[in-house]
Amino acid sequence: MQAIDKDCFFRVDFEFLWTSLTATHRERFLARKVNFWRDFLPQDMEKAFLGLQVGDSVCLDYPAGQLVDIYSKNKVKSLSLKNFQSRQNQGQNIRPYFGRFYPKGFLSNVIGIYPENYYPFRVIKLSETEFDADLNHPLALYPIKVQATILEIAEKSSEFGGRCTVWMEEIADCGPGMQARWQGQPTEFQVSNAMTRDDEAKDSLFYQQPRLVGHIDSQASYFLAEEYSRLLESGMRVLDLMSSVQSHLPENLDLEVVGLGMNKEEMCKNSQIDEAIVHDLNADPVLPFADGEFEAIVCSLSIEYLVNPEKVMQEIVRVLKPNGVCFISFSNRWFPPKVTALWTEIHEFERLGLVQEYFLETGAFDNLHTYSVRNWWRPETDLRYPELIHSDPVFVVSAVKTSM
Repeated sequence: MQAIDKDCFFRVDFEFLWTSLTATHRERFLARKVNFWRDFLPQDMEKAFLGLQVGDSVCLDYPAGQLVDIYSKNKVKSLSLKNFQSRQNQGQNIRPYFGRFYPKGFLSNVIGIYPENYYPFRVIKLSETEFDADLNHPLALYPIKVQATILEIAEKSSEFGGRCTVWMEEIADCGPGMQARWQGQPTEFQVSNAMTRDDEAKDSLFYQQPRLVGHIDSQASYFLAEEYSRLLESGMRVLDLMSSVQSHLPENLDLEVVGLGMNKEEMCKNSQIDEAIVHDLNADPVLPFADGEFEAIVCSLSIEYLVNPEKVMQEIVRVLKPNGVCFISFSNRWFPPKVTALWTEIHEFERLGLVQEYFLETGAFDNLHTYSVRNWWRPETDLRYPELIHSDPVFVVSAVKTSM
């Protein structure tokens, strides 16, 4: 069997594992074509890869500030609110809020910052006239464990120039770290106009026409089911909240699934649902179930449509048994007329932080965990291939209801 040497390409499933004050975090990223000749990896990682074969894994630990720039107080800038250049989202001016991230290009008259700079900064202090902008990398304060699994190895027949990839930056600079609270303090997400939508008409009108298509590609659906299987077990009674034509539940588990969604025809086409209930959570957030009726609740690819997610979370707590599990997942696709303004304004890793806040605000969950998986190939059988070659990203927040 072929082993990694200096004269090959190889494909790697990278995982960043790290822990914040409120949750554990796992970020998966596919490095599709690693090339020792022109790419950059940490020296110890490059040495660890040599000699590995397909299926082999390595695990390496890095202290805070080794994979990304070390945290520096000099990168925290005290600025006037006049230095924040407001942009618009859905007709509303974007304003700074505590704990939130914004592109550095929003800052004016800051040395070294240009309008085109999309890397994030965080607001860590805010008054009526001033704010503190933290320009450090979102992962700068966290030790990171990197697990890497070799998926494929291929010999190079020739060498060409081109892009040089710094793989740890490629993974880290796309958003990991933005889901964590700043020093354990709640992020200010619940602001005016956050839950407004382009289409404020009754949701029942929008969803009365069935949409018998999947909302993520099959590779993304596989990863979603795989993450659900981490805590789901055969025999569980599961509520598929905001259900549709697909539940993305593990096929190998024997589950009793109740679907609650907006369109009966969609749910009747879903082979994983045993019972389908039509219910509009935006019109009535009260779930039509008894206390402690379910061992597990999943909400797949729909949380961005709720206009009162806090009340729905309270209902999730009520109908979930003690030690029951809850998963809330999303991707980067949605129905534009019905998505909330806040969702479209924030970064996809900040959305992990928003959903995490929904769990934390209840005070009823332990073992919070966030999961992301990105940069996989889209299956060639997918209807959107080759228009889109990347698989849809998957983001999941999970937690366990406390026993008390």
